[in-house]
Amino acid sequence: MMRTKQQTKSRFCTHRRCCVLVLLVLVCLEASGCSLGVMAGKLFFGDPLLTCEFTKRTNVDLSEEQKKVLVICSTPESIRSDYPSLNYDLLEQITYDLKRQGIEVQDTGEVATWLDDNGGVWNDVDELAENFKVDYIIHVDIDEFDYREPNSPNLLRGKTFGTVAAYEVHEVDGIRRALSVFESDYTSEYPSHMPVSIEQESAKVFRKKYLDRIADQIGRFFYNYHSSEDIY
Repeated sequence: MMRTKQQTKSRFCTHRRCCVLVLLVLVCLEASGCSLGVMAGKLFFGDPLLTCEFTKRTNVDLSEEQKKVLVICSTPESIRSDYPSLNYDLLEQITYDLKRQGIEVQDTGEVATWLDDNGGVWNDVDELAENFKVDYIIHVDIDEFDYREPNSPNLLRGKTFGTVAAYEVHEVDGIRRALSVFESDYTSEYPSHMPVSIEQESAKVFRKKYLDRIADQIGRFFYNYHSSEDIY
C-alpha cells in the first residue's frame, strides 16, 4: 500500500525531530563535562582514531612507514642521585609501548651497553646518529621528577616536567646527522585531585604505576590511538 504525501511528510518530520533531539542531548552532556556525552558520541559516531602530535607536524606515521627509532632519556644529576635507574626504566617502558604499536625500536640493551661504554653520557644527537643505524631519534629530557608529596612522607603524588623531542637522521657527505623535526613540553601530575596514602598503596607499586603512565603519555606523542584509550 502506497504512503500518502501527508504520511511521508509526517515520517520525515518525526525523523528530523529525533535527530535534533539526539544532537541537543549530546551538546548538553558535553557542555556539562559528563562522560555520558563521550559514551553517547561513540554510540552514534564510533570510536575515532586520534592522530598523534608527531604525525600532525611531520606527516610521518612511524608504524605505517616502518621507520626505525632510537629512544634515549636524560635527567639532571639532582634527579639521578635520588633515582639512579630512572633513565633506563623510562627507556625500557617507552620502547615497549612503541613496539606494541608496531614501531621498530632500537634494542634497549644495545643502547644501555653503548651508554655504559661512554660513561653513561652523550654529547649530542649527532653522536647517536653516527653510532646507531636508525631513521629517527626520540629524546626524552626529564627536568623534574618525584612521586612523593613534599613534606608528607606518607603521601604519594607523581609530578614530572620535561621536554620530548624527535630528530630525523640524514646522511650528508657521508656523515650521519640528526635534524630536529619535533619538540613538545611534557607535564604530568597524578593523581591531580589528591595524593595517595601509602596505606592504600606502597611507594614501590605507586612508582611503577606512575612510570608506566609517563611512558604511555610520552609514547602517544608518536603513535595514533582511539579516543576510548585516553589516559585519565
